Amino acid sequence: MTTSNQGVCTAACVLFLSVQGCTSAPVENPAAPTAAPTTLWLPVRSADDAATLEVPARVLPGPGAFTVVTPPLRATVLRIRARAGDTVDAGAPLVDVVMPELLDAAGRLEGARVRLQAWTERLAQLTQLRADGLAKSLDVSEAAARVAESKADLQAARAILLSAGVREGEAAALLSGSGALSLRAPVGGVVTQVSASVGESREPGAGPLLQLASGGPTRVEARFTHAVPEGRYDFIGASGPMALTLVSRSPAADVRDGTFLAWFEPEKELPAGTLGRVVLRGGGASGLFRVSARAIQRVAGAAQVETKHGPVPVEVARCEPVDCLVKGALTVSDEVSAR
Repeated sequence: MTTSNQGVCTAACVLFLSVQGCTSAPVENPAAPTAAPTTLWLPVRSADDAATLEVPARVLPGPGAFTVVTPPLRATVLRIRARAGDTVDAGAPLVDVVMPELLDAAGRLEGARVRLQAWTERLAQLTQLRADGLAKSLDVSEAAARVAESKADLQAARAILLSAGVREGEAAALLSGSGALSLRAPVGGVVTQVSASVGESREPGAGPLLQLASGGPTRVEARFTHAVPEGRYDFIGASGPMALTLVSRSPAADVRDGTFLAWFEPEKELPAGTLGRVVLRGGGASGLFRVSARAIQRVAGAAQVETKHGPVPVEVARCEPVDCLVKGALTVSDEVSAR
């Protein structure tokens, strides 16, 4: 390439670069302004239907829910009349036994009754003869002592009969018959266990011959970690919620674990032994409201909610996945921010 041609190329390159440098770079458009976030306002609701407290509970049986049949004296089993699973009425014979001590008491009762009648008549005769001067005072006194002894023997034998559930009028039937006594069901119910065998001899303290279970009024026992508050309570079990009436509360904590016991009456009968929970509804606690869990804010470690009138400090009683139960200066006409 000649020197002149090199100069032309150089000039062309300079001109090209000059033109490129004068060209303005494209200017980007400024960003559009971002819209302010919209505040979601949610209403404050009543906490009447909320469970503000839940504690474990169990259903206690009534006084006659479980009963046993036990011989009051040493007895020999002659016959078993019921099997486990049988439904029996109150007073139904369940097992026949012979109790030697009972038969002895029945014999002494009848003997004391005969002696008492004879000495009572003798005392009346001697008293009349003494009035006529035909009997000695000593004879009258002796007859009176015999009457007293007969009465004492009668009372002692009667006490043994009563302890065995035998009325005085049934003593003669025991002696004139086989001597067997039928032990009867104290309440109606279902025979749950038979632990007797025909021919065995059983002492009173050796355990029951039969056991029965029956229905009846039950109570719910709940255990609280602090003093039991007033309010509306429900029992939550397998069959759903059931209203309870507070019957009584323990005035002191259990020394074993520091808990407080309370007892409730269910509106309907519950199966004894059922486990569940006792819940205190929100209507029983003053100043409780239900708000969205998103509305709870933490400022310097304290909880608050933002209302249209400004922030309101609250005390959180309980939080659920969606809502929280809070206590504070709120009303059901307020709305809280749930941003």
